[in-house]
Amino acid sequence: MSDYRINFGSIIDQLDQKKLLDVIDIVGKNDELVITIDAKDATQTENINRVLENNGFEITVKGGHDDSKYNIIARRR
Repeated sequence: MSDYRINFGSIIDQLDQKKLLDVIDIVGKNDELVITIDAKDATQTENINRVLENNGFEITVKGGHDDSKYNIIARRR
C-alpha cells in the first residue's frame, strides 16, 4: 500500500487537473491519495471530486471549517 499526496493552492487550474490525472494513473487498488486544497470556496473541490469519482475513486472530504484547508482522501473502488 502506498500513499500519494497532492497539494493545490486556492485556485485549481488546468495544470493542476493534469497533475491529478497523472497521479490517478499510478494509484493502485490498495493505495490512498490525499489531496490538500487551500480553498475557502467549496466549488474548487467539486471539479476534483468529479474527476476522482469518474475515475473509480471513493472520496472522503475532511476539513474546511477553521483553517480553510480541504483534505480529500481517495481510494479506488
